[in-house]
Amino acid sequence: MLAHNAQVTRNIAAIRSDVETAKSQDDLIALVHRVEHHQGPLDYRDNWYRFFCALSLFFALLPVAFELGLVVPDFVMHILSSALGYSVIWYPMLGLATLTRFFEDKGKRLPIPGPLWGRMLLMAAVGAGLNLIPQWAHWYWNMYFETLASFLGFWYPSSGFAAHNGVIGVLMLFWLRGRMKWRNKLSDTIFLKDALFNNNLEAVPFEGKKLAKELQGSFKEFDRGNDLREIQSLYKSRYQGDIHQFDYQLYRFHYVIKRTETTTDANGKTTTRTVRDHYYRHGVLLDFPFASDMSIASDFGIKRRGERYKSASNAFNRQYRVYAKELMTAARLLSPAVEEKLAVFAKQLKKPVFEFSQQGRLCLAVTDDLLAIKRVHGLDNPKAFAEELAGHTELKQMKQMLEIVHEMMRYSDNNFKVSA
Repeated sequence: MLAHNAQVTRNIAAIRSDVETAKSQDDLIALVHRVEHHQGPLDYRDNWYRFFCALSLFFALLPVAFELGLVVPDFVMHILSSALGYSVIWYPMLGLATLTRFFEDKGKRLPIPGPLWGRMLLMAAVGAGLNLIPQWAHWYWNMYFETLASFLGFWYPSSGFAAHNGVIGVLMLFWLRGRMKWRNKLSDTIFLKDALFNNNLEAVPFEGKKLAKELQGSFKEFDRGNDLREIQSLYKSRYQGDIHQFDYQLYRFHYVIKRTETTTDANGKTTTRTVRDHYYRHGVLLDFPFASDMSIASDFGIKRRGERYKSASNAFNRQYRVYAKELMTAARLLSPAVEEKLAVFAKQLKKPVFEFSQQGRLCLAVTDDLLAIKRVHGLDNPKAFAEELAGHTELKQMKQMLEIVHEMMRYSDNNFKVSA
């Protein structure tokens, strides 16, 4: 029989799998109702791990507290010193017992019959038995903790013990928080998938780095960063406007700027390190037959192709910089009505860029997350969450993106008919 935590892990994995395979809003709502009436356990029993985490953080922060001036009675100091000295015995016991429970939670139990606590007690006895090895105390203090302390620039093995426990405690703290809050992240996934269903967005298979490189060949918009460039998500849908209808793709672009940062401490020692700053852009890709080889950018950080075009409107020129291979193309596209629409759009979303490729494709990109949505409820309140999912989630910023494209098509269509 699986341990309780192993059953929880299996049940959560099954729920995640159902979310991934859901094909409609109704499937998601039915899934949430199943969670509401779930027969198996869905909450971890992590008291043992919490105890181990708290103990680790205690011994990690204790030297810091003393350094800041903490004063304790002599008998307390004696107890703490004894606990540290005898950690050569109790720490291996506690560590092996915790590892036994961890692996058992993963479904990997020792081939020994009996309850879990019995196997944990057995491994704790093995930890205590390590002290029968003549060199154990030397390996424990000098070979490991003293070496760790020396590597970090400290003098005493106790500092290595504190540093070791600090790393273990912090890692366990984040791990425990993730196990306790698993409903939050999965609720976000469900709510996003419901929004995709509501807006007829379908995931498209792609290779992130390869696609970013391909798009960079057509659009300067993707010539950002000097390290990593990748498309992180891609969806497709169709927009049904009053006059124009068009297929489009919605994407999320991630790029990294790598830089070197040099600092000098009080002693004049200079340290250089590499820093990576992560940035994101979001946008839509579609066919746009009314313009090519030009850009209308409110983001001035990238050098654009072509010759600078200036409108008769100084206000528009302050908001956008326009470049085109043929200035007549920009003049025909940017009628006063279109400029007015674009001026309003620049106040709605951050740093918009309209880039038209040589092949008649449009990339409209902004800094705003077009799929940023906020839910009120989640799997911690399944009944209310199911009711929320049953409604319609509107992606307002994406709607604004598509509407401005439709408006540009409408006015461009008229302009080209007049020119013809």
